[in-house]
Amino acid sequence: MIPEALEKIADNVLSLDESDLAMLLDHYKDRMAQGEPTRAWERAVIAYFLLNGIRIKNTLKQDKLRRRGPTAEKTPHLCLVKA
Repeated sequence: MIPEALEKIADNVLSLDESDLAMLLDHYKDRMAQGEPTRAWERAVIAYFLLNGIRIKNTLKQDKLRRRGPTAEKTPHLCLVKA
């Protein structure tokens, strides 16, 4: 049950665009900064780091795609198996 719930949350968060992500990050950052350690504060901390994880994932993905270059996707990787 928990893995399915986490995957559903991940699907919902992955559907956010960059502007929604930035807005929500600011919202939860403000809630974390002004709150006392209550249940609502704990939820804000978890939500913030979940959203920040998506932002980091997007950055890593873009870096990886840039390193590949445009020709890497079109050119198959060939290696000599036997000479």
